[in-house]
Amino acid sequence: MPFETYAEVNLDNLVENVDRIRRKVAPARVIAVIKADAYGHGAVPVARRLVREGQELFAVAQFGEAMELRESGITQPILVLGRLFPHQIPEAVKASLRLTLFGEEDLRWVEKCVADTPAKVHVKLETGMGRKGVLASDAPALFDKIGRSRSCDWEGLFTHFSTADETDKTFARRQLSRFREILSILSGFEKKPRMIHMASSGAILDLPESYFDAVRPGILMYGHYPSRDTSQSIEPRQVMSLKTFVAHVREMPEAHPISYGRRWSTPGPTRIAVLPIGYADGMSRRFTNNGEVLIRGKRYPMVGTVTMDYIMVNIGDARVAVGDEVLVWGESSEGSIRTLDVAQRLGTIPYELTCAVSKRVKRVYIGAA
Repeated sequence: MPFETYAEVNLDNLVENVDRIRRKVAPARVIAVIKADAYGHGAVPVARRLVREGQELFAVAQFGEAMELRESGITQPILVLGRLFPHQIPEAVKASLRLTLFGEEDLRWVEKCVADTPAKVHVKLETGMGRKGVLASDAPALFDKIGRSRSCDWEGLFTHFSTADETDKTFARRQLSRFREILSILSGFEKKPRMIHMASSGAILDLPESYFDAVRPGILMYGHYPSRDTSQSIEPRQVMSLKTFVAHVREMPEAHPISYGRRWSTPGPTRIAVLPIGYADGMSRRFTNNGEVLIRGKRYPMVGTVTMDYIMVNIGDARVAVGDEVLVWGESSEGSIRTLDVAQRLGTIPYELTCAVSKRVKRVYIGAA
């Protein structure tokens, strides 16, 4: 696709990644996390393809994300991992969404808003993330009230790791132990959740004891390890490839400044390729003098400040021409650039790179349903 900046999304690779996860965690089920527009890959196309392959469970972060999927025809169970407020709950229940409860206030909201059909709920426990969830000391009282509530169908119970993608798993195992301690309390209750889940991508790779009834893969589905510190017990295939093209090739003299702020100048006579992709497309300004692209199978350095609409590349005397395809990260017929490597170079994580690719960048799908 010449003369256009686009993100190629290979849904065949996505399906293969999910299959590899399923085989590793079986008999646990897979809850496919497609929040943040499926980490920038497109939630609706991703969900439709996975449904075609038999995927039964999804999770998103927000009410609006779940309703977008419902409006697109996705009928499978969707767990909303974030909080739903009273004005959203009736519509969420009508749409058969799974609600997350973080404490007694959420339960009161559900009981006030739900009339006929009980809401299917999951309870989030706080075990060390420190962000949201029910503390261990408050769990027994909440469990008792949910069990007696006519407004709730208690489907799930879960927590979230904070360090499962780090080399040192000491704190992750402490969280797992805390979770198990709270689970042991359930034996004293008549009503219990039908699904226990904890493991996200890092734990799927390294902590099989945390699989329980289901796991929640996110970045691993999209072809990336959450960090360099996890094992590589699954070999995922990159799903997104960010591509653009050479818009201009300029012959530049020695000591000529390039881009805003004159942060780079030519060391000698050279050629500069101008690429129509910038921070409005998701290219962080951290790429300034700090990145590479692939053109005709060879890597070239990004030079000068990243601008809203363009980046510049020093191509020297290489045979590069206007219209040549440029790979920013991902896969191409001429080679690949691992997104994890790019993220490490920028001091970030693959999640941020794929989520940052803006709506201005067209998504081109391979293997769409």
